[in-house]
Amino acid sequence: MPRINIITIVASIALFLLCYTQLTPILTARNLGAVLEVIEQQGLHASDEKELFGIAVSAMAKSHDQHSGYIPPSTSDRFLGALDQQLSGIGISVKKNPATGDLIVQSSIIGQPHPAYDAGMRSGDQIIRVAGEPVNGKPLAEITRLIQGDEGTEVEIVIRHDDSKEELPLLVKRAKIKVDSVLGSYRNENTGWNYLLPNDPKIAYLQITDFGDLTASELTDVLATMGRGTQIEGIIIDLRDNAGGYLSAAINVSDLFLASGNIVTTRGRGGTLREKFDADEEESWPETPLIILINGDTASASEIFAACMQDHQRATIVGSRSFGKGSVQQMIPLPDGGLLKLTTSSYHRPSGKNIHRQASMPETDPWGVQPDTGGEIGLNKEQAIKKYATRAAQIASPTSAANPQHQIALDADPVLQKAIEILREQIGRSSNDE
Repeated sequence: MPRINIITIVASIALFLLCYTQLTPILTARNLGAVLEVIEQQGLHASDEKELFGIAVSAMAKSHDQHSGYIPPSTSDRFLGALDQQLSGIGISVKKNPATGDLIVQSSIIGQPHPAYDAGMRSGDQIIRVAGEPVNGKPLAEITRLIQGDEGTEVEIVIRHDDSKEELPLLVKRAKIKVDSVLGSYRNENTGWNYLLPNDPKIAYLQITDFGDLTASELTDVLATMGRGTQIEGIIIDLRDNAGGYLSAAINVSDLFLASGNIVTTRGRGGTLREKFDADEEESWPETPLIILINGDTASASEIFAACMQDHQRATIVGSRSFGKGSVQQMIPLPDGGLLKLTTSSYHRPSGKNIHRQASMPETDPWGVQPDTGGEIGLNKEQAIKKYATRAAQIASPTSAANPQHQIALDADPVLQKAIEILREQIGRSSNDE
């Protein structure tokens, strides 16, 4: 066969393969669109095209792994706002009384500013009406939509204080709320956080609720404040129930306590190394004794921080085994305004181990973050309920160090008691030395 013919055939095959690889995704997309259209137009039950799209995307994401998913346009802004720690609202958290359906203010101070608190709302108040609408029996999502609105606009909320039967209308101006992710031991009477334990002011207690955009800068400011005019002998960082957040936040927080060495690496498909993150020399607290509290709901970014501190023997880990989520999700915007949350890589602790727990892994396999020897302690269901209730009451309202509720909260938290005991041993003193 002439050489020119061979070259022509090879070029034609290459062109066909190129066209096929380009055409296949298009055909798949067309098929998906056709199915959605058939269901929407010919199905027995009326269906919403956008809703069908969301269901399809969600199913495809879930087939990839259990941590991938679809976030619809209706909640995407709020989802990103939570991690960005910027929400538009009045600065409260609420709960429903399961017996009566009443809407109760759990805390009237969530972040800064706190317009609801400034308007006279307090923890324990019952919300009767929002913008003229009775709230009893309404879903929380609907009530949230009534409360939220454009920054600077006002909403009337009718409340009843827990010690009164009188209905009280409050006019509250909505604001952009900076949500705290680093909480202290309790709130001072000026509503700001106090980061020192009331019963041991030489020990700092910091609760990190999630790893958001502002977490590292918040923590940097807290450490800088504690470094001025205080004599901190040890720090307790509470990561219990911290479901994670941004990888970058976990790296930056780790860097605050580590002078050198690897923090975390990420690997892609087939185990290929993607990124390696190391500590730099500019650290704030590289030597202060550190205790980290974890439990079964400590996951993802919070596990990165805990694992890094453990592998470098920088902190003692106290509590119960963490969740075991060692994968990284990327938020990909979609044309409909929703978000595709897709697992794109896995992260590995400085020791090289991936803490991710596969569904088939038994308890005996090495996944998650394990407490250090002597630091294993958990809460049973009854203890957990009491601990959460007393902690919520402790941080919901401004108070003084002498308030008896602080001791009540400590008595209800044996994990924190254990951490204080270990930390006192590390700094070489007992409770009698205070």
